[in-house]
Amino acid sequence: MDLQIRFPEVFTQTNIDRRGCQRNVEMKIIAIGMMRTGTMSMMKAFNELGYQHVYHMIEVMKNPPDADMWKEASDAKFHGIGKKWGKAEWDAMLGECDACIDVPTAAFMPELIAAYPDAKVIICMRDPNAWMKSVNDSVGVAMNSLSLKVLAHFDSYYLKRHFAMIDSMIYGLFGKNFLRDHDHTKEVYLELHEEVRQMVPKDRLLEFQLKQGWAPLCDFLGKDIPEKPFPHVNESAEFGTRMALLGQKAIVRVSKQYLPMVGATAALAGVWYLTKVRR
Repeated sequence: MDLQIRFPEVFTQTNIDRRGCQRNVEMKIIAIGMMRTGTMSMMKAFNELGYQHVYHMIEVMKNPPDADMWKEASDAKFHGIGKKWGKAEWDAMLGECDACIDVPTAAFMPELIAAYPDAKVIICMRDPNAWMKSVNDSVGVAMNSLSLKVLAHFDSYYLKRHFAMIDSMIYGLFGKNFLRDHDHTKEVYLELHEEVRQMVPKDRLLEFQLKQGWAPLCDFLGKDIPEKPFPHVNESAEFGTRMALLGQKAIVRVSKQYLPMVGATAALAGVWYLTKVRR
């Protein structure tokens, strides 16, 4: 399949500032699906069941200004910088969405549950050891990538925003030793699930694993079971390809921004040199 079809969020980006937007659809599902818990598969499952706009990290990639807003929300929640978000801010960011999963929303489960008390809540569970390994092998590699960090320094359109958001959110949520102290990271991961269990009545809560397939999910949501198999996306492979494409697009943007400046500087230096030589 063509890469532009597989990864439209990389090739077709928007530049929408959601500040001041309002809620247009009812928020029906809030899923605590931390990164690397099958969130792409769940997003596609929600789409198949008729939930048209599911907020996922993909949405941040589609619309880079979202990263600025999520950083503001993270700074306020985890670092005491700025105003904490209330219902108006959540409606502005998620007003077009009837469901949400993955980070960044998974980092704000208590706030979202309080903002949308009628929404059904799903905990997407994964063995903490398997989850930690998957995070370390994918998200960890990206967060520690020197080439991406260098690109982020120059690519103000997306990568700089993305890393600023992730640093504020992930380190704020799991601590500065997120990728070094695996035991602590796994402990926080499990605590996040338990916090949700304590907040949500059992009739509005589903604890779900991808291997369970359509039946428990459809029963919980009151939906007919689709004829199609439950979606299973190879997220590890897609993650690597997506990050490589984001890096390539950043190189193109940076080249367009800085090469003319380099060329002009080189031309001026050349003129100066020839003038000096002719003297």
